[in-house]
Amino acid sequence: MSNQHRIDVEQNRPERLELLRAQRLFYARAKLYNNLFAIMALLLPAIGVLFGASVPAIRPFLGFGSILVLLLEVGVISRRQREDCKRGAKVQEQFDTEVLQLDWNRLVAGRRVDAEEVRDIATGPLPEAEKARLENWYEPVFSKLPLPLGRLLCQRTNVAYDMRVRKTYSGILLGAAVLLVVVLTCIGLHQGLTVNELILTMYLPALPLAAFVLREHRKQGDTIESLTTLKAEVEKVWDKALGGASYAELTTAARTLQDAIYRHRASNPLVFDWLYNRLRKRNEDLTRHAADKFVVEAQQKLNLPKEAQ
Repeated sequence: MSNQHRIDVEQNRPERLELLRAQRLFYARAKLYNNLFAIMALLLPAIGVLFGASVPAIRPFLGFGSILVLLLEVGVISRRQREDCKRGAKVQEQFDTEVLQLDWNRLVAGRRVDAEEVRDIATGPLPEAEKARLENWYEPVFSKLPLPLGRLLCQRTNVAYDMRVRKTYSGILLGAAVLLVVVLTCIGLHQGLTVNELILTMYLPALPLAAFVLREHRKQGDTIESLTTLKAEVEKVWDKALGGASYAELTTAARTLQDAIYRHRASNPLVFDWLYNRLRKRNEDLTRHAADKFVVEAQQKLNLPKEAQ
């Protein structure tokens, strides 16, 4: 394998880093739409808290603004967000198929993102700080194993890492929904609002934010469930690999798993970057620890040499 195809070498080639950079930028643009909606959704209840009690005339406008923000999210923001998510997923799929030596499945992923589009969003020199974040996207230790096994571990890393982040985010969303209702109710009661005034001044302006939080919590829960199933499938194939499955059998299984991973990436709900960044150090440590254990397990069960293959 060392003379043919090594994951640790292939993933750090300049053209592969350009793909990763483009992927991050497509997703960043999608999250920008998410952030825009979140700011608008937060602004309405904030205005209600600050001025709703003292300026009653503003209440109908808060209700109208709430409806307008919801319509804007459904009609414009979500559509543009999906388009950039799909582009990001396709660029990531191109990176994976090249690094992991898998055929491109046009039936599932469609056409690749045009090279001009990748270049347009990832234009300019790659900053050293960003390069350091993109290098070694997959654990270099995976290259100590034959490609079919290293490939499976890369796929498992994708699924397990994402699942950990989403479990944390899902809990935060649920807590935020409960906190939002409690805080707005307490403020309204403190200001002496009647039930009708509380609804018009506090609850109705907060409707877009509450809808976003509850919808995202449900989507994250569904995503975690599908990732749990996908992780179990990857580990089932891993057990077959340790049992001596053939190269062709493992490659076919890996392509099927990659199809599921792509579908997940193209349709999954987004997670804010601040949470990824906050959890990154711990998640990378957990990923590295799991990678070492899986590599040692394969070396022992298959009697592989300890040095890179």
